[in-house]
Amino acid sequence: MSNTLESIAKLAGVSRGTVSRVINRQPGVKQSVREKVMAVIAEAGYVPNPQARSLAGGKTENIGVVVFGNNPLFLSHHLFFEVLQGIQSHSTLNAYDLVLFSNRSERDKEYWKRIGDKRKVDGLIIMGEDIREEYLQYYYDRDIPFVLVGKRLIEKFPVHCVTSDYRMGAYEGTKHMLDQGLQRIVILRGLLNTFHENERFSGFAQALEEAGLDPDNALVLNGQADKQTAYGETSRLLHSGETFDGVFAGNDLMAFGVIEALRDFGLRVPDNVAVVGYDDIQAAPYFTPPLTSVRQDKLRLGQEAAQLLMKLLNNELDKSVPVDVMIDSTLIIRQSSLKTGLL
Repeated sequence: MSNTLESIAKLAGVSRGTVSRVINRQPGVKQSVREKVMAVIAEAGYVPNPQARSLAGGKTENIGVVVFGNNPLFLSHHLFFEVLQGIQSHSTLNAYDLVLFSNRSERDKEYWKRIGDKRKVDGLIIMGEDIREEYLQYYYDRDIPFVLVGKRLIEKFPVHCVTSDYRMGAYEGTKHMLDQGLQRIVILRGLLNTFHENERFSGFAQALEEAGLDPDNALVLNGQADKQTAYGETSRLLHSGETFDGVFAGNDLMAFGVIEALRDFGLRVPDNVAVVGYDDIQAAPYFTPPLTSVRQDKLRLGQEAAQLLMKLLNNELDKSVPVDVMIDSTLIIRQSSLKTGLL
């Protein structure tokens, strides 16, 4: 016969409520009583039912990883895997399991509410380009701790974020081209009106300003973070007659589209036009030519997000005070940006 809260309470000579508080690590139990109950649990080999603990208001020992993406294939995105690996590596150290939530069909637009209503998790790590403020407000109102991968500017309530230093990454990528004497540098922007894209543009503009140059509106393109769109925008610019000698792309997929457009137009990279991408995805060093890219430390993004959430769950942080964790990026120089064509 399997043990229950009642049987453990009887063996320990305490109430069912006391056993529940001990299991859920709640206050209000003398240390001697807590140790006695834990000893009985260990001797009986009792394993608490996680669903019952959740219903009772205790811990589930689950972390929810929520992905809100515009693209239904977001889970195949190159960034997701490494961030998830970082989350998993830290959560296991704290004996937490991961529960994955992602976009459902258009017929089920309210699923994000059930993530909070069912209370199958103790906290959430949220990522993706389609994180809406109403989602976060809903979780905040229900006192569900959450951490965002990627900075969001929200004034109504405090948020805890882990993000890359996009401004410095874009600055270094642009300066790398300027230092080689390039003067007409295109910036191919991704998802407009987002924190990370605004930060990248600020870093790009700062590098130009320090070089005594101003951004040329004709060289500011909207690639929508998409390879095909970047190809089309680059082709349009080439056929317009505008001259340029460098391109900074807001992600590597757009950089691939740029290089293909340049090649189809009869130009060589980097001899005619230097190209720098962002993210340093796994395909970057194997592209032709190998792509210079600003590397996000995606594994650390996940690790820091999990660590920040653990602090919230353990009441080590004031939930009313927003926290931003900034992760350094690194410029990885390869052939695509070197005008000599040599490393």
